Amino acid sequence: MSELSYSALMPPMCLLIATPVGVILAFWWRRTGLAIALISSLLLYACCTQFVSERLLALIENQVPPPSPAALADAQAIAVLSGDVYHGKPGGVPDDVGLLTLERLRLAAALYHDHPLPILVTGGTEGNNAESSAALMAHTLEQDYGIKATWLEERANNTYENGAYSAEILKANHISRVIVVTEAWHLPRGVWSFAHAGMMAIPAPAQRTYPTAGIDWSELEADYTSFAKSFYALHELLGLAYYRLRYGPIQAAD
Repeated sequence: MSELSYSALMPPMCLLIATPVGVILAFWWRRTGLAIALISSLLLYACCTQFVSERLLALIENQVPPPSPAALADAQAIAVLSGDVYHGKPGGVPDDVGLLTLERLRLAAALYHDHPLPILVTGGTEGNNAESSAALMAHTLEQDYGIKATWLEERANNTYENGAYSAEILKANHISRVIVVTEAWHLPRGVWSFAHAGMMAIPAPAQRTYPTAGIDWSELEADYTSFAKSFYALHELLGLAYYRLRYGPIQAAD
């Protein structure tokens, strides 16, 4: 799927397109067009509120339970999944990890201090970047946190490949129990991908979303951060469903 179609079809982005399309259709099919525009507008507004976005995040985050102390203590390695990348300027500003990736590295560094295990960073080359995401992550991890990555997986272009290609490296080093580090809303798909590759995947102790009980009317105000949260949540819910349909059941861990 092309980047254009991916961005346009992924909710809530598709609602931005459906609303004006509904208005245009109303010139020929009044009821149908207005219905599409109205429903899309209402759903778009809902996704822009803290009330809806936080409950969507909690819904996906609750797909995997928090890790137990025993599971963390029994782990053999830490795997950090790449997120976004900052694209620099050739010959001037270097490429770097993006904010999502930096947050994952921060989580990994904090985890490493409690569980000093070998670290694998995973992520391929994005766009016109000269270095892979894994290489940029390894550099940041060592420069900012004084932690050297043990393995770099530099082929993966999505979460499923993060798990599949990382598992090849880990199994070659006789490792079967790995802590998967990413944001809480990305953990279900990340853990699923490693488990599908035959690993015993342990979710990292990432910060989770806890919606307030009842309705706080201030949560019904629209804001751009809630729109982004809704995008992440819906992206993961649909992505996890697609993975299960596309790649089949999880294999038993070795």
